[in-house]
Amino acid sequence: MASTTIASAAPLRLAAWQPASMLDWPGRIAVTVFVRGCPFRCAYCHNPDLLAPGAQTDCAALLEHLQRRAGWIDGVAITGGEPTSDPALVPFLRALRELGLPAKLDTNGGRPDVLERLLDEQLVDMVAMDVKTVPERYDALTGMPGSARTVIASAKLVIGSGVPHEFRTTAWPGALTLDDFPRIAASLEGGQRYVIQQFRAERTLDPAAAAVLPFKSDALHAAARACSPYVPTVVRGAA
Repeated sequence: MASTTIASAAPLRLAAWQPASMLDWPGRIAVTVFVRGCPFRCAYCHNPDLLAPGAQTDCAALLEHLQRRAGWIDGVAITGGEPTSDPALVPFLRALRELGLPAKLDTNGGRPDVLERLLDEQLVDMVAMDVKTVPERYDALTGMPGSARTVIASAKLVIGSGVPHEFRTTAWPGALTLDDFPRIAASLEGGQRYVIQQFRAERTLDPAAAAVLPFKSDALHAAARACSPYVPTVVRGAA
């Protein structure tokens, strides 16, 4: 029988979805959902096509897949864009709960009000939150005044929630120095995991951002060691 909540849920600003992935929620077979819309305008963004609402994909096929495969998949990973900017996110997550499907949320932390609601209603089972740079550079990087304040508030919510989580920083040298990573880690003390992600010079919102040379792998690993006294830290994407 079809889920009444699924049937009545407002459609997400859906850009695309993958029927099964083992990359977006490690250890799980998950449906990955890409949501359009993001208020941040980071120069190195690797999903620039998802920033504006733009053309949307019909949700009907996704909802049908979730109902048919609810007993087979291990959860739904919701990414973007920025999912918390979509008013349909809350009813969509409630529908997943009705189907018994766990949800992982990727977020930039820009909407602590929405994040607090999701955590209070126990609608997410995993949160992966970006922390892009140190506070004094945040507004210039994102193009959004007050973004540092909202991200700090969101990080506190996540750390205090008890929900499994990780924080992630893409190591783009245009926004960071190596000394910034321990500063960020210190602000995340009490968190479960901090991930330093190597920047890959591929497609970016600002083409000039792709010309910035990434940090050396050994430098990132050294930064991770300096972060570990504050929060367990790993490096991804660097040998």
